[in-house]
Amino acid sequence: MLCRNAGLLVVTASFLISSPLLAEPIKTEAVITRVQGNTITARTTQGPLTVILTPSTSIAQTSGIARKDTRDARALIPGLIFTVDGDLQGQTVTAEHIRFKEKDWRTAVATKAGTVEQFSELRKAIIEGQEYVIRDETAVYFPTGSAVIGQTYKQKLRTLAEKAPSYGNYRISILGFADPRGNQRANERLSAKRALAVSNYMRQTGYIQPGRVLAPSAMGEGTTAPGEAAPTGNDAARRVVVRVVTPKTQLTQ
Repeated sequence: MLCRNAGLLVVTASFLISSPLLAEPIKTEAVITRVQGNTITARTTQGPLTVILTPSTSIAQTSGIARKDTRDARALIPGLIFTVDGDLQGQTVTAEHIRFKEKDWRTAVATKAGTVEQFSELRKAIIEGQEYVIRDETAVYFPTGSAVIGQTYKQKLRTLAEKAPSYGNYRISILGFADPRGNQRANERLSAKRALAVSNYMRQTGYIQPGRVLAPSAMGEGTTAPGEAAPTGNDAARRVVVRVVTPKTQLTQ
């Protein structure tokens, strides 16, 4: 009888040793430090955390009070603050749900430098005036049919470029416009040439990092930049608006 009990104890002990730790539910906030395949290395206030994504993991971006958009794993980038809930074993959580704020995602893209696709989204947000603050700006005006920057405006652009780094985590937004005369498609192409000319000049000033100049945008005719007053005539319509912007989450410097 004693031998049977001893054998039972051995079997029980072996089972406990070979069994994995029981998972416990967790919900925590963390910041991503690295992404490799379906494994996310993150850090919480308590220490490091490994997050495992599965095909059933739901990923969502929130903005405002009630809006929630489904995103895929490509949105999870280093620098992003997110909330994860799932099953925790040791320091590894198998994620059921991941949530993050739109403004935190945009800040992560701007800070860590995302993909071309992510920067396209960022540029769109800046054009639409979402989550960004205009810290400085200037306008360059052009003669009819021209995309050549005048000397006076070159000096204004150099002054803006020299000051831009003082704003910290800045980006340069460049929007090109045309007056409403002539063919609409031709005007859009002309606004693109003007914006590109300004973009190239800003990159060549030597004061700013070229990667901080967002791809120039052709706005065509009859449009305005966010918060900009409508031009009063054709001379004012032939312009490029250059803005230094920073995330709203950045402290004023």
